[in-house]
Amino acid sequence: MFDRLRAEEILGKAAQSVSALEFCSVAACYLVVDGHLLPGPNPASAAADQEVRQPEGRDAELPFTAPGWRYALSTFDESGELNGCLVLHAQTAPSPAHMIELYAMAGTSAAGAVQEAAGADHQKRPGPLSNPPDVDDRLRILSAAVLRLETRTSIQNALNGTLTAPLGQMSSRESLLAEVLSVLTGRPVCIEDGFGNIRAAAGTKSGRPYPRSSAADRSRMVQLWLAFGLPVQEPQGLVALVLPDREVLGAMCLLENGKPYTADDVFALEYGTRLLHVELAHRRSIAQLELKLGRDLVYELVSGMDEDAAAARAGALGYDITGPHHVVVAQWQPPRTDDSIVIALRRALRELQTPALVSRRVDITLAVVSGDPLNTELFAVVARTLRSATGAVGIGGPSRDVTQLPRSYAEALRALHIRVHSIDPYGSTRYDQLGIYRILDMPVSEIDLSGYIAEWLGALQYNDSRRGSDLVHTLAQYLDHGGNYDDTADSLAIHRSTLRYRLKCIRQITGFDLADPETRLNLHVATRAWRLRPHGRAELSHGSVRVRHGSTQLPQVDLGDSKPDGF
Repeated sequence: MFDRLRAEEILGKAAQSVSALEFCSVAACYLVVDGHLLPGPNPASAAADQEVRQPEGRDAELPFTAPGWRYALSTFDESGELNGCLVLHAQTAPSPAHMIELYAMAGTSAAGAVQEAAGADHQKRPGPLSNPPDVDDRLRILSAAVLRLETRTSIQNALNGTLTAPLGQMSSRESLLAEVLSVLTGRPVCIEDGFGNIRAAAGTKSGRPYPRSSAADRSRMVQLWLAFGLPVQEPQGLVALVLPDREVLGAMCLLENGKPYTADDVFALEYGTRLLHVELAHRRSIAQLELKLGRDLVYELVSGMDEDAAAARAGALGYDITGPHHVVVAQWQPPRTDDSIVIALRRALRELQTPALVSRRVDITLAVVSGDPLNTELFAVVARTLRSATGAVGIGGPSRDVTQLPRSYAEALRALHIRVHSIDPYGSTRYDQLGIYRILDMPVSEIDLSGYIAEWLGALQYNDSRRGSDLVHTLAQYLDHGGNYDDTADSLAIHRSTLRYRLKCIRQITGFDLADPETRLNLHVATRAWRLRPHGRAELSHGSVRVRHGSTQLPQVDLGDSKPDGF
C-alpha cells in the first residue's frame, strides 16, 4: 500500500510539472502496479489504451489519427525502476530544445542520462522494463541537441556584438553585420536597402555580384516571404527581407558558393535579418522624428548633406536618393504665397514619370529630381497645370551623388537668372545649354566684361544717358532678331522708319559697320553681357535675381508684374 501511494505521488508530481509547460498537455496517466501499467484517474480511450502499453517503459511517439502529436513518457522512482507513464498531447511535435525541457521537468531517465554524460554516477535501472540501448539513443539525441544549441548561441552572441562593437574601419553598422555573417557562414553576404541598392557587402569582389532584381521579382519575393516567413531561394542565393507593415526596409542575401546551405546558415541569416530590422527601424524612426520637427529635406540636400543621412531621411519618405539627380527651380508671376506651384511641379513630374522631392522656400519652388536633366516639356506641363505661362524654370546640371546637389542647385539658379533677363523671360533654361551665357554670367569676369562693354557700347551708353534715348536696347533687339527689320520693329513697338532712323544714329555715333560679321558678333556679345550687368536693362523692368556664388543661401527673386496673356 505504501509503495503504491509513493508511486502515485511520484507520478502526480511528474504530471503537475509537465502540465506547467506551454507546448504540451497531459492527456492520460498510467501507474505501474505489480509490474503492469494500469490506467490512472484519466485513462486513454479503449483504442489507445493498448498503444500506450506496448512501449513497456520506453518513451515513444504514439499513433494518432487526428492532427497533432501524442507521446508516451515514462517516469521512474529513485531506484530507477519504472513508476508510471504520462500520455502527452500537443498541436505540433516539440523541438529538441522543448524535449530537453520536458525531460528535465518530468525528472525521467533522460535527465539521468545527461548526468551520466557529464560524469555523475548513475545507477542502471534494473527490472524487466528497463532498456539501456534506448537510453543510449536518447543520450545521442540530447548530445546533438545540446551541441546545436551551443552552436546557435555562439552565432547569436557574435551577431549581437555587431550592434554595440566599435565600427573601426567599417563604414557602417550594416558593413560590420555583413562581415560577421560572412565569417560565420563562410559565404559572401550582401545587404540591400528597400530599393534594391547594395548598402554593404562582405566576401565579394568589387562591383555588384548579381543583377538588380526587377520590380516583378521583388514583388514575388515579398509574397513568398509573407506566405511562409522563411528565406526565399533566388538565383543569387538565399534572401531574407526586413518587412515591417508590408513595407520593405531592406534585405540580406547569403550568396551561393557551390556548397549546400546548412540549418545553421539559415539560422544565422534569419537572426542577422532580425538585427538588421532593429537597425533600419531605428534609423527610420529617427528620420521620421526629424521630419516631424519640420526639417526640410530638400533644402538640406541642396545645402549639402551627408550621403548616409540623406539616404536614411529620403528612405523615410519612400524616396531613393541614390543615382543621378539634378535640381530644378521655378518661379511664376505674379508671386504666389500658397503651394500652387509646388503642387503643379509635383504633378508635372509625376506625369513625366520622374521621381522627385519638391519643396518651397519663400517665393521660389525647388525640386531634387531623379535622372538626367529634363527639357522644355517640364515647363509646358507646369504651365498647363497652372493655366499660366508667365513663369521661368531653371534646370541645373546632373549630379552623380548627393554631395554634388549644391552645385546643381547653384547652376539651376544661374539658369533661372539668365532666363528672367533674356529677351523671352518666360520658359525653361537648362544650365548645360546656356552656351556663352555661362561665361558672361560669371562674377569673376566683371572687370573684363565691363571694359569689353565700354569698348563696344560706351558711346551709345553715353548718348543714352545724356539724351534719354534707348539706342543700346534698340541695337540689342536688332541683333537678337538677326537683323530682321519687321521682327525688331514689332518687338520694340515702333515703326520701320523709326527703326531705320535709330540704326542710322547708331552707325553715326559708333562708326561701326553693322553689316560686318566680326563687328556684329562683338556687338551681339556686348549687348548680351550688358543685359546681365547691374547697369544693363532687364526685359522685366523690375526683375532681379540675386545669386551668391559659392553659397547655398536661397535667393529672393522678384520677376515683376506678369503679362496678361497665358495658356
